[in-house]
Amino acid sequence: MRAKDEVSAMLTGLAPCDGCNHRAACRSEKLACLDFQRWVNTGSMKFRENLEPTHKIYRMVFRSKRAA
Repeated sequence: MRAKDEVSAMLTGLAPCDGCNHRAACRSEKLACLDFQRWVNTGSMKFRENLEPTHKIYRMVFRSKRAA
């Protein structure tokens, strides 16, 4: 599965992205925040107040994933 498809699949269920103002930008610009990274790695839905999605965090989340 391509990384883009995996992101789309993840964002269809309950996720820290639900209700986030950055959601659309993260999907289109390959951004991620620390809450998203924690959720992917642990399943934890703990939230921080200041969400600052970056390309760096996105790359850390998907570093082992390669687009087909």
